[in-house]
Amino acid sequence: MDLTRYLSELEGQYRIFDVGRRIRKLDKSQFQHFESLDIPYPFPYLQHAWLALFITQANTSKKQLGNETLWFLKWPLDEQGKLVPYVRDDLVGRLMALEQQTLSDDTEMEDPLKDNPFSFNPDDVRRANLHAILQFQMHRKPSEHYQGVLNFLQAGALNPQVLSNWQHLGLQGISDVAARHEKHSLSLKHCLPKLPAEVYLAFSQCLEHHTLPHDVTLVIKARFEHDLAQPNNVIAVEAGMRLLGTCISDELRIDTWQQWLKSDYNHQMAAVLTFATRNYDDLAFIPEQISDFLVILANLNGNFNSFIKIVGDLLFIPGTRNLLLQALRDPNRPEILAQALQALMDDKQS
Repeated sequence: MDLTRYLSELEGQYRIFDVGRRIRKLDKSQFQHFESLDIPYPFPYLQHAWLALFITQANTSKKQLGNETLWFLKWPLDEQGKLVPYVRDDLVGRLMALEQQTLSDDTEMEDPLKDNPFSFNPDDVRRANLHAILQFQMHRKPSEHYQGVLNFLQAGALNPQVLSNWQHLGLQGISDVAARHEKHSLSLKHCLPKLPAEVYLAFSQCLEHHTLPHDVTLVIKARFEHDLAQPNNVIAVEAGMRLLGTCISDELRIDTWQQWLKSDYNHQMAAVLTFATRNYDDLAFIPEQISDFLVILANLNGNFNSFIKIVGDLLFIPGTRNLLLQALRDPNRPEILAQALQALMDDKQS
C-alpha cells in the first residue's frame, strides 16, 4: 500500500513537507506520483528525500496514531532520483502492524519510527521553522518567544541602537516572525539592513523559507553589496545570500550571484555552500560562469573533497546535471577541472 493511500484512510488530515534544502510544502498529487515511481523526487538533497510528515486526526481512538503526529523521514533515492519502494513499504508495514495490535485505552502505542533507519532528527533551526510554519498555516497562536522578537524589531525600527542588544532573542520567536513576515515587512525592511551579523544570519536562516516582498529584498540587496566590500564579513555575506536566494526576481538573484562570484568571498565555504545547496538551479541563467564556479569548488581547501561531495550531489539533479557535465567535458576546460572530475570518478568507483 502507498503511504498516501494509507494516510488518506485515516480520520483527519496530513501534510507533507520537504525539509532538505529549504522547508516547502509538497503537493499531495506530486508526492503520489513520486510514490508511484512516475517521477523522480523534485527536491533531492544528498541523494535522499528529506521529508516531514504531519498528521492531525479528528479523534483519538485506541488504535489511532494520536491527535497530532510529526515524523521526519530520510528516504534514499535510486540513481534516477526515484523512490526505493521497500523504504516506503517498511514504514507502511510498521503502521499497519500497529493497527492490528489489541490495545487498551490507557496503553501507549509504540513509536512506528523507533529503530527505523529511514528516520532522522532535524537540527534546531529546521524544527523551529517547521513548527512556526505549521502553527501559522493552522491559524494558531505563535510561541511565547514571538512577542519578544516583535518588540525588538519594532523598537529597532525607531532606534537602530536597540538592535545591538539581541542576545535575549529566541530562535523559535524569530521563526514565528518569519512565518508572519508579510505582517511585519515594514519592521523587517528597517531592521534587516542594520542587524549585527550574528543575528542577521539567524533571521536569514528563518526567512529563507519564505518569499519576501520586493521592497524588503531591495534593502537586503543594498546591504549585500556593502557587505561584499568589507573584509572578514562572511557571516553577513552568507546571510544575504540566503535571503536573496528566495527573491522572485530572476534579474536580482542573478546579479547577486555574479557579484559574489567576482568578490573575495567566492572561495569562503559558508558562501559556497549557501549557493551550491540552495541556488544551484540559477546556474542555468549564467552558463558562461559554470566553469568558474566549478573551479572555485575544485580549489576549496586545497583538495577535491568538497568538489566531490558538492558536485556529486548536484549531478544527481537532472537539469543541473546536464549543465555541469557540459562544462566538465568541455575540451577547453581548465586543467584543474579535469583533475577534479577524475577524483570524482575515482571516488564513485571506490
